[in-house]
Amino acid sequence: MLLLLGWSSFALSFSSSVLLLLALVAIAVGISMFVYRHTVPEITPRRRIVLVTLRAAALSLLLFILFEPVLNLQRTESIAPHVAMLVDDSRSLTIRDGEAERGATVRRFVASGDFAALASRGELAPYLFTGKTFPLKALTADSLTFAGGETNISDALVRAQEDLRERNLRAVVLVTDGVFTSGKNPLYAAETAGVPVFVVAVGDSAEKRDILVSRVLANSLAYVESSVPVDASIRSVGFRDGTVQVSLFEGKNLVERKAVQLQAGATEYPVQFRFVPATEGVKKMSVDVSPLSGELTTKNNRRTFFIKVLKSKMNIAVIAGAPSPDLSFVEQVFTQDKNVTVTSFVQKQGASWYAAVPTQKALSDADCIVLVGYPIPQSGTDVLRMVRTTLEKDAKPLLVVFSREIDLPKLKSVLDPWLPFEVVQSRKEETQVFYELPADARLNPMVATGIPADAWGKLPPLFRTESSYKARVGAQTLGTMKINNIAFNEPVLLARSLNRSKVVAFTAYGLWRWQLATDVLDGRLPDMLFSNSVRWLTTREDDKRVRIRPVKEFFDSGEPVEFEGQVYNESYEPVDNAAVSVTIKGPNGEMDLVLAAQGAGRYAGSLDSPGEGDYTFTAKAARDGAELGRDDGRFSVGELNIEFQDTRMNNILLRQIAARSGGRFFLVSNPAGLADAVAAAPGFAPQDRAIKNDIQLWNLVWLLAFAVLLFAFEWYLRKQSGMI
Repeated sequence: MLLLLGWSSFALSFSSSVLLLLALVAIAVGISMFVYRHTVPEITPRRRIVLVTLRAAALSLLLFILFEPVLNLQRTESIAPHVAMLVDDSRSLTIRDGEAERGATVRRFVASGDFAALASRGELAPYLFTGKTFPLKALTADSLTFAGGETNISDALVRAQEDLRERNLRAVVLVTDGVFTSGKNPLYAAETAGVPVFVVAVGDSAEKRDILVSRVLANSLAYVESSVPVDASIRSVGFRDGTVQVSLFEGKNLVERKAVQLQAGATEYPVQFRFVPATEGVKKMSVDVSPLSGELTTKNNRRTFFIKVLKSKMNIAVIAGAPSPDLSFVEQVFTQDKNVTVTSFVQKQGASWYAAVPTQKALSDADCIVLVGYPIPQSGTDVLRMVRTTLEKDAKPLLVVFSREIDLPKLKSVLDPWLPFEVVQSRKEETQVFYELPADARLNPMVATGIPADAWGKLPPLFRTESSYKARVGAQTLGTMKINNIAFNEPVLLARSLNRSKVVAFTAYGLWRWQLATDVLDGRLPDMLFSNSVRWLTTREDDKRVRIRPVKEFFDSGEPVEFEGQVYNESYEPVDNAAVSVTIKGPNGEMDLVLAAQGAGRYAGSLDSPGEGDYTFTAKAARDGAELGRDDGRFSVGELNIEFQDTRMNNILLRQIAARSGGRFFLVSNPAGLADAVAAAPGFAPQDRAIKNDIQLWNLVWLLAFAVLLFAFEWYLRKQSGMI
């Protein structure tokens, strides 16, 4: 009976027919009566009844258990409507709009009666969000620090939806200036939340008097004594005239300085520098613009970035199935770099070759092998077998560019273990697709060009057959396709690093069309993509058996510094039981960090923010007292300041979030009526939810124990009666 307390209804179900169970129970009772109709010696009628009852009850209980009974309990629970309160706690809230700081207006709102009225309308679930989202038990003005280095509105909306999905989430109140600096566009998350989003907008949408470094574009890899272009954009707002100095620094050393004459209004000024590294290594670079009197903040007057300088020169072997515009495009991109030597092998009709013929030595001498539309149906497998031998023996990197005539079955038959994709369906029909950069790929060195992600979608469309592919385990999708503004999760660009081998594959073609994109960063974006791809492929540091890196090169002040790494043995097999330690040196001395094993040779750990400045680190891994290897690098703390790149309240985005989700738009300076608007939202009412609980009675040990106890008691009575 205790099982039924608090439940409004219950039922009993069996895995087989109840009639069959009743019939078997009747048979069990009959057998029990038959067994005890005559006994030796004779027993009293009362004892006979007790023995029959014990055996019949024990047999019936066993039959009951064998039919797998389940007790179905149900009750109804009333859940109050929940309101998710999402409050922006990032640094952009420290910006002043006139005489008022944004953070101060948010604190006043949290302490106001309008905020308190929300709690009286429903159950309030408060969250603070920056780059991550943090749930709170209660929200007060003292909870707000405005110290976050990033703003991810989409993550906050998704987190609230996931946390409160089962708790009758009926509305979201979003308090923010709308300037998101990480994550996806929050408009999609708001549209799919399923509840209205009531926006409390903070700040002023008018541009402030300011000058800043809005963008820096540079290759992440370079070579000693090669000229590296660094393209910067300076933005000024509200300055009628004057001159500013824009400088490029390597560390504290001035590389180049240029003067920019300002014009009235909001204007972008392109500034191009040239940097010629003298030595190899990781170089910390920065672009600075001199401050002006009266600007909003000087925290956005600098952009810092790293360039890895390599010493050796690259030799690239290109094998093509036929002359094509894509082949010319690839050759042109590579030959622009004087540190790259390109040797091309181009097939004629009939399996012969123009000029040079591929040889095993030529492929072994190359630092990278590029297949452009190769093989085609007329190709043999001898060259592919040479490529395979090179990959097996020397672990050379491979870049594959598709064409319409590429023979996929032939390619897979020889090189399948290295390919980062699987062919789901093969079709020759052709379509045009636009390139789209996935959000989780933007930090990859091949596509991390430092430009807005939407620039990729402005490139001319590529061609692609209607074949379908999927990424293999360990491969990262760096580009997907969009057709008629509809996004498809079909990979266009994939990268895979397997032990010492690296492979990049383009499943689309017509890349020559990207040369026509003169309006997208003067056409340099596609060049950078190919240049970065080859440099990622040929970077030799990934041959290290111990690879330890911070998760990013720049950390915000107050943000934990996180490290991750991999450890391999001599055969490049993952090592799980290594002792991995990191020694970090910076302005405040040395710090030590021990990384914890995560499985599959992976290690991770984090360190509380060590304070602003530049840091170097040395990591080592050991097992059983023997050192496995070392790694080193550098990172910086406190120079990101992306929260100050756009200082305006994003009025358009916030109004769209409110309108498309069915909510309303309020200003933090005038939130009157917010609580009433939330309470008037469709479906804002308590929700009755049926709670069910199924108890598998057949799986309860005490039922079986009770049956055994009945048999034991029967045996005891039989023994007392002299029947045993």
